Amino acid sequence: MEGEHLANIPNGFANGVTNCGAIFTDETKTKFAGSSYNIVANSRDEVIEFLKSDPYYKAGIWSLDDVLIYPYGCAGRTAKDIIKP
Repeated sequence: MEGEHLANIPNGFANGVTNCGAIFTDETKTKFAGSSYNIVANSRDEVIEFLKSDPYYKAGIWSLDDVLIYPYGCAGRTAKDIIKP
């Protein structure tokens, strides 16, 4: 399932994602807590529709009841290569 999810990342960048990645609860990055996306969208509904296209949502791993969506203003960022599955 993870491979399919990671393979979907380039599609996200073509559909408004500006960055994404895993969230961990520890500094050694061994305790997974969730996922993070920054998405250019005009509404909450657009974000929800994007999330519904992800393999983790389709498999029931992600629950839309747990999604936190906030407006975000980026002040700057640096480039990083996309991880290939």
